Amino acid sequence: MKNRLLGFALLFCTTSALAAAPEIHYSLSMSSPQTHLFEVTVELKHVSADSVTDFILPVWRPGRYIILDLANGVQEFSAESGGHTLRWMKTDKSTWEVESGGSSELTIHYKVYANEFGTRTRGLNDLHAFVDESAVFMYAEKYRSLPVSLTVHPYKNWHITTGLEAEGPNSFVAPDYDYFIDCPLEIGNQKDFQFRVDGVPHVLSMYGEGNWNADTLIRDVSKIVKAEKEFWGTFPYKRFVFLVECDPNFGGGTEHLNSAEIQFPPFVFRNKSSYQGFVLNTFAHELFHTWNVKRLRPKGIHPYDFTKENYSHELWIAEGTTSYYADLIMARAGFTPVSDVLSHIGSEVSSDRNRPGNSLESVAEASFDAWIESGKGQQQLYNASADIYERGANVSCILDLEIRQQTGNKRSLDDVMREMYQRYPLDVAGYTLVDFQHVIAELTGWDCTRFFDEYIYGTKPLPWDDAVSHAGLAIACTDTAARAWMGVSVYDAGGSTKVGSIVAGSPAYQTGLDVGDELLAFNDYRVRASSFGDRIGEMKPGDKVMLTVFHDDQLRSIPVTLGTAPRMSYTVSQVQNPTDLQKLTFESWLGMKWKEPEKK
Repeated sequence: MKNRLLGFALLFCTTSALAAAPEIHYSLSMSSPQTHLFEVTVELKHVSADSVTDFILPVWRPGRYIILDLANGVQEFSAESGGHTLRWMKTDKSTWEVESGGSSELTIHYKVYANEFGTRTRGLNDLHAFVDESAVFMYAEKYRSLPVSLTVHPYKNWHITTGLEAEGPNSFVAPDYDYFIDCPLEIGNQKDFQFRVDGVPHVLSMYGEGNWNADTLIRDVSKIVKAEKEFWGTFPYKRFVFLVECDPNFGGGTEHLNSAEIQFPPFVFRNKSSYQGFVLNTFAHELFHTWNVKRLRPKGIHPYDFTKENYSHELWIAEGTTSYYADLIMARAGFTPVSDVLSHIGSEVSSDRNRPGNSLESVAEASFDAWIESGKGQQQLYNASADIYERGANVSCILDLEIRQQTGNKRSLDDVMREMYQRYPLDVAGYTLVDFQHVIAELTGWDCTRFFDEYIYGTKPLPWDDAVSHAGLAIACTDTAARAWMGVSVYDAGGSTKVGSIVAGSPAYQTGLDVGDELLAFNDYRVRASSFGDRIGEMKPGDKVMLTVFHDDQLRSIPVTLGTAPRMSYTVSQVQNPTDLQKLTFESWLGMKWKEPEKK
């Protein structure tokens, strides 16, 4: 009888163990932040008793399309089960294969060197910590869809700000690994400010000192949030966190599912131009991503494959269209007056027409090659490649205005983006350029095949003049007289002046001058970046210039014969006597009333 009861008990225990739900738990510690080392533990419980389990650290992070080889920071890896050490080996640069020996419970430990705040991946020092989970926490592919939990052990009195759902003090949960790694952590003495927009809670988390004012930021960011919610129709989140780091060495942002990591220099908040053009525009850009790319996602990056490049011809929509709408949102929310809008369009026309790479690489090709573009270097990128952000924004602008013209302003790119968002939610397959074309055709009745062939798959110069005319605008070239031109941009770095870029085909292109050269003298006189353009402006095409530079620490004298500048600068103005359709298009496009321009 006792043996039978024992058998029933063993059977019950075995059945219960098999029925227990799998558990995946992460633990993060930072006991010595000055070493830049995170201490990580990953526990798997009640999982399948396989002979081996592969643990993988992603090679890239969502939001930046470049292989980062994040495993290069991992050290002191070990594995155990029930207190017994398990054998393991690396099978590739980012995979650790653990021999589990049939155990249903596994624990791995490792440390991660984190001193890369500028890449918005992982950083730890004696002031604070930042964690993009994809750069710190390994996963097992076969358990990637399971819920996860996280316990953080902050250093001293640091606190945690994140979009993750809190389960307890310093304890968080996520429905799966993909969601988990899309909710970064700021850990330190950052200041958190709560506010609501249309009843939904938002957090403005500010790390670092600077001339920022929380009330001003909350007022202005709230306007942006409201404008973007009105654009899309609904919030895709229950709570949103803006993680802002003020650091003199960094700038930029990364989008996430219910948060954004944004970096600014400390003292850019009081200057109107930098505040609106950089600070608020970055907020608008990263928030717009919450819909466009975090939910509405190209097929090539959905679902994510964290082990290799995820190729897509649609990244110009993910990034460039977002840049375009960040500018539009700023105008529609009342931050940008008409004069600034027109000035910005003129700058975009100038930049687009002057970039040599736009005639060599299509925006679709640039999207596909985003993974390797950074390896070309600054000069070659400008000369040989299109930029998915800038060119993508410009193509989006032209496409929007063309849709408005084709439909008598009854439809716009706004409608296309909203329809795409409804048709391709995150829980279904991502979209392709063909899908994008089909939606445009269906909504507008316009066959956009030729447009895509010429300006998206092709490199034909964008039809700026025709496009802006649909909204009652006209483009004029400001360079009417021949100007001297070298084709070089320079910048000051510390106590030296350096060459930033050289335009292909320019007078400087064939001279041996190179990007990164230190510029010592211009015709035997020292020159700075602020005066370089003025010096050239005083000269005529055909004049000879002697540049003295350090090239790889070798002193060189490089003669340059100045050429004639291309027609590089453009202005945009409102036309006199616009048609009713032009005025209607202008007003619905920019969200502002047409005011008759002064007659010249």
